[in-house]
Amino acid sequence: MGRPKKATPAVEKAPNHLLGSFDFLPEQNLSWEVFLEKLTSLAHTFGYSKIDTPVFEDARLFSFWSQDQDRLLGLQDAKGLAIAAKPTNIFSLVRTFLENHFSERERVSKWYYCTPVAFISGNQIRQTSEFGFHIFGSAAPIADAQMINLLIKLFSEIGLAGLSLEINNIGCIECQPGYQDQLKNYFKDRKYDLCENCLEHLENNRPLLILACTNLSCSTASTDAPVSLDFVCEACRRQFIGVLEGLDELSLTYNLNQKVIGKSWSRRTVFELRFRVALAEVTLGNGGHSDDLVQSLGGAPTASLGFSGTVNTILSALELAQVKFTNKNPVDVFLVPLGDLAAKKTLRLFTELWNHQIIASEFIGPGSIKTQLKLAESNKVSIALIIGQKEAREGTVILRDVRSGMQELFTVERIIEEVKKRLGK
Repeated sequence: MGRPKKATPAVEKAPNHLLGSFDFLPEQNLSWEVFLEKLTSLAHTFGYSKIDTPVFEDARLFSFWSQDQDRLLGLQDAKGLAIAAKPTNIFSLVRTFLENHFSERERVSKWYYCTPVAFISGNQIRQTSEFGFHIFGSAAPIADAQMINLLIKLFSEIGLAGLSLEINNIGCIECQPGYQDQLKNYFKDRKYDLCENCLEHLENNRPLLILACTNLSCSTASTDAPVSLDFVCEACRRQFIGVLEGLDELSLTYNLNQKVIGKSWSRRTVFELRFRVALAEVTLGNGGHSDDLVQSLGGAPTASLGFSGTVNTILSALELAQVKFTNKNPVDVFLVPLGDLAAKKTLRLFTELWNHQIIASEFIGPGSIKTQLKLAESNKVSIALIIGQKEAREGTVILRDVRSGMQELFTVERIIEEVKKRLGK
């Protein structure tokens, strides 16, 4: 009798990632980690504290979320409660602010965050990571200017030099309806120039959204539209002038831009930061006031100012700027084991090097000594430690200068001391 045949596993091609989601590749993670490190450092310098909120919330929290045709990514828990992934973090921030009574604990709350968000757009799930800054409890215009100052420093320090600050004031809950009426009357006479979406905005009393449309015909129709600054109340006007004076004091340039309208919950000053290279442009994020949101969710009237962006926009801008980062912990030593016994000995050597703050790397898998040394050279590592079968049995290590090719033999007991000497540690 022959050997029984091995069962052949069923082979099925793995499906690709869902449209609207993305894989975070190692080189992208490196860029994101550098960005988050800069963000954290500046946040602490400017007095912000880190906050985390859940991915899922009671779906009723997002009743004020409006994003055209987008829908919540929701489900029901075991008790039948409708829950949903947060489509953006601001509602969770307000819920946290209210639930934990921060208005009683401190006059001003300054938070920064990085969190997953998700929603359904059309027939696709949109999933990303959102970062941002938020202030509850400060109505002074200097807060806007200082937040913008922080953001420009953050984006500049990661290599995004061509920044543009686009700023506008869309009024408050008292003066904004009057401006919306002016816009509605203006666009009624130009409705045949509007796209289908903008016609819907006009019919549903949301003419402000028409200003932000990028359709050429709609943009042309908006050219002579009433300017919001001509209709805002005196309090909004003073607040905006204060913000601009703060930016002037910081020598930060800005563009007054009628097309910057913020979110559906935005009030007063709104702004966007954009990165431009030649004819290409990426909006890094948007900010502004949401002074009515806390009250709308059951709290006392509270000043609220924030900015948010996503990992996708940051990575797109870095790619456009051709900015690449290297690991901040460069490898000191490359280990070259030749054979199974040598590989086992390398395990202990790797640990010994680590214990002496020497960063080591090694090639995992079969490979000739020539291949491994080329890998060490391509990674700009100056020292390679080679252990063959003979060295493994005798307790020795070959130290090779990768640049010159010179080699010396040392005992295992002496190799750490020699490596430290050559690295100047």
